[in-house]
Amino acid sequence: MGAILIRDVDDLAIDKIDKAAKKAKVSRQVYLKSLLERIAYYDVFIEERDRFEKVVTASQTQMEQYLLQQSELYKHVLQIESMLYLLLDSDAEEINQQLTELVGKEVK
Repeated sequence: MGAILIRDVDDLAIDKIDKAAKKAKVSRQVYLKSLLERIAYYDVFIEERDRFEKVVTASQTQMEQYLLQQSELYKHVLQIESMLYLLLDSDAEEINQQLTELVGKEVK
C-alpha cells in the first residue's frame, strides 16, 4: 500500500478531523484513510452507474423496437387469419370482394 503525506493543513481543519475521528472511535489515520478511500471509490461508483444507465437505456430502446416489430407481425398474422377464414368460408366472388377491401385493390 502507498502512503500519503499532507503538509500545511489548517489547525482548525485538523481539530475538526480529530473530533470526527474520536466520535467514530478511530484514529486520525484510520478516519482519513476511510474518507480518502470513499472519495476515490465514489468516482468509480459514478462511472459504473453511468455505464449501467447506458446499458439500461440501450436495452430499453431495443425492447421498444422489438415491441413495434411484434405489433407489426401481429397485424400481419391477423390479416393472414382473415384471409384464411375468407378462403375457407366464401365463394370466389366474396373472396375477391373481401380481398379488395383488405388490400385496397382488386386481386386476380
